[in-house]
Amino acid sequence: MKRILLTIAIMAITISALCAYCLANTAKLDKGAFILVYTKKTLSTDTLQEGDRVYFISPADVWVNETNIIPKNTIFTGYVSMLKMPIKGVNAAIKFKITHLTLPNGETRELNGYISNGKSDIIGGEMTPPASYNKMTHLYQSRWHWSGTTQWVPSGEYEYGQHRGVKPGQNLFVVLENPYIVIE
Repeated sequence: MKRILLTIAIMAITISALCAYCLANTAKLDKGAFILVYTKKTLSTDTLQEGDRVYFISPADVWVNETNIIPKNTIFTGYVSMLKMPIKGVNAAIKFKITHLTLPNGETRELNGYISNGKSDIIGGEMTPPASYNKMTHLYQSRWHWSGTTQWVPSGEYEYGQHRGVKPGQNLFVVLENPYIVIE
């Protein structure tokens, strides 16, 4: 009986020491963390299709405490997850999904995230300006008499949308959808 209790105690001490070692050598980026990246070539709705592979590069190291969790020049690989072509009244829109990263030493790791321009994960998709304006009179009553003013208002016709995308060197962000954990 003493042997069994001694064996269980030794196993518990060994497991707790191993867990403490792993926790001490673990670095974690939480869900929602932003990682600065850029692209080396233009990515546009004019040239890409849904599902096309895209690549982004990190221009600086990402540190968590004293651990370099993502080194400079790490390549983030993903694909075009949504593409809307331009139509009358709305510019084109594009969205990128990130699936994994490749470290400078060649090691590849899984990563779940998307590209954001700092405002939205969809690049483009805004309304176009009006194609023409109509002159409209607005009447109002002052204290002693009726008066009016003329104002230009949109006619309801809008210009045809333009293609949108990202340019080389433009600051973008990978936003993590799951925590990214590195154990050294």
